[in-house]
Amino acid sequence: MPGHLQHRHSAVTAAPDADGDTNTVSAMASRAMRHLARTLLSMGVIGAALAVSVAACNNQTGFSGSVGNTPNGPKLTSYEILGAVGTPFTATVSDTRSSWTLQGNVPLSIVICNNVLPAAVVATKTTSSTNLLSVEIITGNHVAQLQSTSAPFGSVSVQIGGVLGTIASPADPDLRIFLSGPLNEHYQALVEDIQTGFIIQSRAPTLILFDTPDGKVDATFYGSQDFGTFTANMTFCTPTMPGQPCVPQVVASEKKGPNLTIRQP
Repeated sequence: MPGHLQHRHSAVTAAPDADGDTNTVSAMASRAMRHLARTLLSMGVIGAALAVSVAACNNQTGFSGSVGNTPNGPKLTSYEILGAVGTPFTATVSDTRSSWTLQGNVPLSIVICNNVLPAAVVATKTTSSTNLLSVEIITGNHVAQLQSTSAPFGSVSVQIGGVLGTIASPADPDLRIFLSGPLNEHYQALVEDIQTGFIIQSRAPTLILFDTPDGKVDATFYGSQDFGTFTANMTFCTPTMPGQPCVPQVVASEKKGPNLTIRQP
């Protein structure tokens, strides 16, 4: 038996044989009760903190004290562009209402806030190498679709929510948030306009596209205590002519960790 258990056992079973010993045992009992009360109080505080944390993670009450009090939007689909790290690509992302074009490097997670399904992603390698390029659609915790290519300048496409007959017109306005941070580290985020808040659970780097926002947009990102530093850039533009693309301009930048908030000016 370990020594600390032996000591505890002997202290509990020792029988008093004098008034002095009785007083000693009474004092010990009093100290034990005070210790127990402090322990229960601490457990209550910890339990309350866990309850708040679980509620936030499950999106039952939103992220209290964060960016706002908007109602929760539907769960979002994640589009993961994976493969050989660093492989360059171009991509077109579209739902039934808006589309976006972009250039990037593997890996990249893409999320559309306020999207209207069906939606599609088409990604094309911009290199003659045989590096792998894959596009996954993640719904919940499972892969709904996966397409890959190793061909030089190869292209892959995925869809969800039905068949998207044509690529929609360029987003108007075009608001994006690009988030970088420690590679493959998970985070949570609340992204919202004045009407709806959307919960995102993803890994950096992430490109967040906000389809047809109502009013200004802001976002708060939550990493673990040892997450490190987020870097976020918000870009915005409005086409000069309907149906024509525009060039997004940086309107806000933030760098902070393990939590970060960025707001549209």
